[in-house]
Amino acid sequence: MTRERKSLLVRAATAAVGLPVVAALVFWRAPHGFIALCLLAAVLGLVEFTGLSMAGRPRAERAAVVLIGAGLFLGLSLRPGLALAWIFASVLALGLALLPRAREPREAWLRLASAGFGVFYVGALLAALPLLHVLVAPSWAALAIALSFANDTGAYFAGRAFGKHKLAPAISPSKTVEGALGGLLAGLAVVAAWRVWLLPELTLRDCLLVGVPSAIVGPAGDLVESLLKRSAGAKDSGRLVPGHGGILDRIDALLFVGAYVCLYATQLR
Repeated sequence: MTRERKSLLVRAATAAVGLPVVAALVFWRAPHGFIALCLLAAVLGLVEFTGLSMAGRPRAERAAVVLIGAGLFLGLSLRPGLALAWIFASVLALGLALLPRAREPREAWLRLASAGFGVFYVGALLAALPLLHVLVAPSWAALAIALSFANDTGAYFAGRAFGKHKLAPAISPSKTVEGALGGLLAGLAVVAAWRVWLLPELTLRDCLLVGVPSAIVGPAGDLVESLLKRSAGAKDSGRLVPGHGGILDRIDALLFVGAYVCLYATQLR
């Protein structure tokens, strides 16, 4: 068995075990289990982010970023009406956390930018999934997750079968234009399935305005995380998920897709 085939089997086995658990928590009537799952993903994702972008910083500084990001996630998830207060508190907390070690003023903005990006990239964007669950419906949260995974899977197989034109070779050499089109088709198929079985109120316009932009922002999220890894000289963000790398490797596209679907379902529809 080739290494690539073995890796594919490990990925499939991980998905077969993990997806039913995620589905059970998404469709559990009480939102607390799903919020807890997303909080765990946020904490682990922030740990991986600080390991990539703040590897040379003190452990206390990295821990502060993880705590502030997790706090922002919880605040936005539980009391979204106080979003401005949570954002203000996060920015203030970040500044105060970095002040004690402000011995290198010329590099302070890099530390602030890196820490701030991580807090909002993971902590704020991931809150979109619990908001979809609570403010709209569990089926919408499930749709965002399914769209992200379908885009990724469709892009993987279409890229392997037909990929010739590189999408962003300097950042992620394996991604192709043909793969992106395969991801788009897979995503549209998922939205169509949701319309038939779980969200019959979806119109054709809804299907297009959810499926097409998600196929754009999903790969964008993937490339953003690839850029982080490349700048850190890392292949994966971690090793927690067998066959997939780290948590960030698994949710990079979902962070962007979830945020867009939440925006569409609550504001644009």
